[in-house]
Amino acid sequence: MREDDRPTIHVVAAFTTDAQGRILMVRKRGSEVFMQPGGKPEPGEDAVPALVRELAEELLVEVAPDDLTAWGRFEADAANEPGHHLVAEVFALRLDGEVTAAAEIAEARWFTRDEARALGERLAPLARRMLEVPEVRSHFRPFRFTEPIETARLRLRPITLDDVDAFHAYQSREDVARFMLFEPRSREEMAAKVAEWSAHTDLERDGDYLEIPVELRSDGRMIGHLYLSLRSVDHLTAEIGWGLHPDFQGLGFAEEGARALLELAFERMRLHRVIAELDPRNDASVALCRRLGLREEAFFRQDMWFKGAWADTGVYAMLAGDFSSR
Repeated sequence: MREDDRPTIHVVAAFTTDAQGRILMVRKRGSEVFMQPGGKPEPGEDAVPALVRELAEELLVEVAPDDLTAWGRFEADAANEPGHHLVAEVFALRLDGEVTAAAEIAEARWFTRDEARALGERLAPLARRMLEVPEVRSHFRPFRFTEPIETARLRLRPITLDDVDAFHAYQSREDVARFMLFEPRSREEMAAKVAEWSAHTDLERDGDYLEIPVELRSDGRMIGHLYLSLRSVDHLTAEIGWGLHPDFQGLGFAEEGARALLELAFERMRLHRVIAELDPRNDASVALCRRLGLREEAFFRQDMWFKGAWADTGVYAMLAGDFSSR
């Protein structure tokens, strides 16, 4: 039988760590193999409720759905079902204190990474696969953008299809597009972009991004946008960007909104690093990076063909420690 023809088992699993960075493993009755806690969803049961239920049944712990951080789908050989292929929806979970083995679990034990690796063949294939994931990934917290973020003067809110005209009012201008990676946009082009952007509401996996309308709290006018993209979950890195209607530039709005996004990135999502890539000729954005505390890290000479000529790229960055010390 070819590997792809093997029967597939679908499970949910919790990569569970404590304050010391130890990993929780369980062993089922009748087996010597240790694995991540979890199990098979019931018919029609979604992944998160299934994992909450399994943890309550097997370890007698109550976990809120918001405590589970989605890490995505991982595949491996099944540990206790020879000849089967395992597909697991894995979630990270921080859990402190002792747990109680219950139901079909014979033993639940905390391991350091070295201790887990030392189990050898007594470590389930999926558990071995999970040990390859960078340790810092357990710090990450995904973000779903459903509620506005407010600052003293601004409201950063989810995008809607009604935002086309407000975006078009400034992204159709030559002076706005000069340093952007697009030419001035027609209304038809703008409508297509807003439709595309509105489908993105989560920052959970590499490549996820948010285009965030920025509006005045005083009268609800949209004055520009902010951008946040997950560059690497494993390296806890995101990219930030901005663009404002010229009528509202020079008033501190971009800085105010960007600081709120940096707070989101570092304090809520627990990222390590945020970068901004820009055209070094864009003096206003360079100055904004410096006011925000982003440091110039790189200057790439003529690294891209941009609007009919070779152009440079400047890279600015801030670390979580830089943000917390400000």
